[in-house]
Amino acid sequence: MPRDLGYINARVRGMKSKLLGPAFTQAALDGTDFRAFLSALTQSPYMRDMEEAQARFDGLAVVDSAVARNFYDTAHSLLSFSDGKPREIVGLLLLRYDLSNIKAIARGKHAGKELDDIRGSLFPAGELKPVLLEEAAAAADLPSAAQVLAFSKNELGSAFLKAARHYQQDQDLYALELALDKAYFKALLSRSEKVGAPKDFIRHVQREIDATNLLTALKLRGRGADRDLFVPGGKEVPATVFDAIMVDQEGGAVQALANTSFAGVAQAPDLSAAEGEIRSVLDRSAKRLAADPLGIGVVVDFLRRKEAEAARIRLLARGKYYGVPRDTLEKELHGA
Repeated sequence: MPRDLGYINARVRGMKSKLLGPAFTQAALDGTDFRAFLSALTQSPYMRDMEEAQARFDGLAVVDSAVARNFYDTAHSLLSFSDGKPREIVGLLLLRYDLSNIKAIARGKHAGKELDDIRGSLFPAGELKPVLLEEAAAAADLPSAAQVLAFSKNELGSAFLKAARHYQQDQDLYALELALDKAYFKALLSRSEKVGAPKDFIRHVQREIDATNLLTALKLRGRGADRDLFVPGGKEVPATVFDAIMVDQEGGAVQALANTSFAGVAQAPDLSAAEGEIRSVLDRSAKRLAADPLGIGVVVDFLRRKEAEAARIRLLARGKYYGVPRDTLEKELHGA
């Protein structure tokens, strides 16, 4: 008998209870040094992952490897106790990590970062296996990394290869990331329609597309209309509004958002505040999804919390490793 979302969500709530809470963060902040932090993490639900990582790596790479492995195993355990349509929908949720991982590798290669730095920004959880991501992260340059990921059957791998060829000519990282966004949302909407995903899930995806377009328009405001930068599939930020914001240098065009979910953006005093408001819109959208105990939003909420946990662990590890003062590290945690 296929397992419904009620069963899956009950399992997810059990997994949620094992997330590291504020007590762990406070204990880590109070800890003496990096060695003490490693010891604390080894005594947490990350114990097995830490033991395996310590057998292969040293320093920060231990934490990064353990966090990556734990995140991958956690995400794919969702697939292990799902089947049928719910499993397909969970797979849709995990696709976003393929996007973020490819972007992390591209940004790392563009900036000339070391392998350990790139590895520390990965969240293996989607269709791209950790070993493939590791190989791409270790590639000599961005085009070589794209060649590695093109061997996967993932739509984003092939999109990355195509975008990397353009990157070789213009070195435009922003254009590359936008090409990846377009491929991601196209695949996500197509797969959602194919599996018959719930309307509230599709609405959340549309809101994410609107957010992507709005951020692009605000960052490039005054540059002039450029429809090639527009990601199709949204609902509240049509191409006409996107163009108007791109052309407008005074800021009046954002008033067209007054009757949308992004109305608060029109009142933002600067780009930073606007970005914060857009994040808040997406956070509220995810929370509405999570309000239904029998809906996919419970999984969405758990993955967001798990991702935040992983980011906190990595930030704490770096703070302890480099001897960052407690007050400074605490501020960075609040701002993350």
